[in-house]
Amino acid sequence: MDHNILLQCSESSYGLKGIPLLWFQSYLSERSQMIISGNSRSKWVPVVLGVPQGSVLGPLLFILFTADITSLIPRHSATGHLFADDVQAYVHGPPSAQLILAGRIEALSQDLHLWMSSNRLSLNSSKTQLIWFGTPQQLRKLDFVLLAENFPQFSFSTSVRDLGVTLDSSLTFSEHISNLTRSSYFQLQRLRTIRRSVFSSTLTSIVHAFVSSRIDYCNSLLIGLPKVRLSPIQSVLNAAARLIARLPKFSHISSYMVSELHWLPLSARIQFKVLVLVLKSKLGLAPKYLRDLIHVPLSAASHRSLRSLDMHALLVPRVRTAMAQTRSFASIGPSLWNALPASLRLAILSGSHRTALSLLKTFFFSRGSRTGSATEWSLL
Repeated sequence: MDHNILLQCSESSYGLKGIPLLWFQSYLSERSQMIISGNSRSKWVPVVLGVPQGSVLGPLLFILFTADITSLIPRHSATGHLFADDVQAYVHGPPSAQLILAGRIEALSQDLHLWMSSNRLSLNSSKTQLIWFGTPQQLRKLDFVLLAENFPQFSFSTSVRDLGVTLDSSLTFSEHISNLTRSSYFQLQRLRTIRRSVFSSTLTSIVHAFVSSRIDYCNSLLIGLPKVRLSPIQSVLNAAARLIARLPKFSHISSYMVSELHWLPLSARIQFKVLVLVLKSKLGLAPKYLRDLIHVPLSAASHRSLRSLDMHALLVPRVRTAMAQTRSFASIGPSLWNALPASLRLAILSGSHRTALSLLKTFFFSRGSRTGSATEWSLL
């Protein structure tokens, strides 16, 4: 990032003037750096571009610098997200409009390239990926030969990596689950060598840091997938619990996971994460694109005192496909929320965020104890 451009942008776009602007200027200026390799050192050179690596203000300044990109995306009837230096743009339409959709992405990429050039940035073509999402029936209608003839600069991928999650065109998450289980088993194999050298509580914390945290990361995306596809991840959880308990490979582990480790099975963990996102959306803590998908029924929006208002239910929109009904956040989120007892919904909304999470987790455990099966804890 060019320091002068950043300061000009801070003043013109965000109204920073006077002492606050001078403070930013002082923070960025008169810095130097050197490179150390073994016993060799380079000369000190002044830093005229970029922000201090690892600094607290570094990510914030970069976001301020690139925030104008958000104004480029709507010009081409597209939507998008910005995650620090990761820009994503989306266009939507039927397969018959494939040339129009690809043309809009092309025009958007050209505008983005021009904006970056004018701000002394470079678009990394090697990390730029394009992918079509849709049902298998829709994807079969795409003519990739025609697209290649009209857009030779584009190379469409069948899977992309997005913030650590591998997305495939049909959103089956098969490749993501394969990568997740492979990396988790690798970590378990490494931890197996030290399990006799640490206390059980310490081993539990390490397993959580290296394995279960991986499984919980973005696991709400797996909602609605069939059990046969989720079973490899559940097997990883079982193997992690056996490692902590120091039990043989094929021993029964479900009761130990519940009573000792207080771990929910995978299906419950996924539904728990979706409900947490619904709760944050209702409280205004979630991103706007999630909050906009959560609505109360029309009767609950009335000024009259109605029972639907006291129940704190959510509107479940009508959808055209079974996939959207069971996997889209707009549909499955309100469905899971409405499946909770009305008294629990009221208690969750009345208490603090930490209390709400505790009540929600307790509910899942109590439901599992009633069903008697640790692998079938499901609201729907």
